[in-house]
Amino acid sequence: MKKLPFIFGALAVASLTLVSCNDDDNNNVNSGVSGTYNLKEVNTETQTDFDQDGTAHTNQMQESQCYNNGKITLNADGTLTYVVTGILISTADGSVGCKQEYQATGQWQQQSGNDENAVISAVYTDQNGDNNIVTLTKTGTTLTYVNDNLLSTYPNRNSNGEPVYTSGATTYVFKK
Repeated sequence: MKKLPFIFGALAVASLTLVSCNDDDNNNVNSGVSGTYNLKEVNTETQTDFDQDGTAHTNQMQESQCYNNGKITLNADGTLTYVVTGILISTADGSVGCKQEYQATGQWQQQSGNDENAVISAVYTDQNGDNNIVTLTKTGTTLTYVNDNLLSTYPNRNSNGEPVYTSGATTYVFKK
């Protein structure tokens, strides 16, 4: 009987030890996914020769420097910044230039997977104040976004060499 208080005391200390040894170094489940991903490819469904140098590419970054500063930063706290870049074609006069790049902000959340392979949902507010919901796929150090909705377009040239927007999907590839 005298050993009973000792046993209960030992069990209490052991249970406190187990609770306090919980892995609190990994409070953020997004730690392996978070980081800055620089835009490396803007792949379109068909090849274009937008820069009219005689060589067509599906990667529009080989056709224009307008995409060079694009990047997404996924912060460990679930917020994001997206530097939006691209080509702008004026429908009024057909002139071509780089879109004025801007930084959009939003939030992201890992939906499935792990640090190496994950599906991420993100929402960001663009320069017009509209919310854009996108799904990102992470494979290793690569983050991919496919813009393939009904209204998706990309810059191209028509048979007369005039700049136009062509309907079709665009795949954005970012690297950490």
